[in-house]
Amino acid sequence: MHCGNSCEDNDKFCSQNCRDSHIIEITVRINEATQNDKSHTKKISEDN
Repeated sequence: MHCGNSCEDNDKFCSQNCRDSHIIEITVRINEATQNDKSHTKKISEDN
């Protein structure tokens, strides 16, 4: 689990575990947005 920081812009991750958690979170969101959706780029842009 990560520390809760948003880690946006060019901020460095506070630890390897934090980095890995953020990557997993992003991967899950991408997979959810693209699952069974041929127009996945539209759904990703609307997900924000």
